[in-house]
Amino acid sequence: MASSVNRNGSDKLQKVFLYLILLNLLLLAVISLNMNTLRFSNGVIILMMMFTYNYFLAQLCYIRAARSQDAYLIYPVVIGALSSFFLVVYFFLLH
Repeated sequence: MASSVNRNGSDKLQKVFLYLILLNLLLLAVISLNMNTLRFSNGVIILMMMFTYNYFLAQLCYIRAARSQDAYLIYPVVIGALSSFFLVVYFFLLH
């Protein structure tokens, strides 16, 4: 049986999660701007770390977005994961 979650004020863990989402988008922007100057080995390492970061962010999103009011967390995480995938495809196919 599911229990209802009542929160008074803002949740500090929720704020940290939102900052992690913003950091993900910032990292994707920096990597996409510097993609052409990366050597292949450095690019592979960076892109694997981004995939790992996006995987853990998706797992946290699955845990944190349990309520129907938290659905706004899903969209930036999915956008970040898709952007990371397209960066990998671009790097491996066109680099």
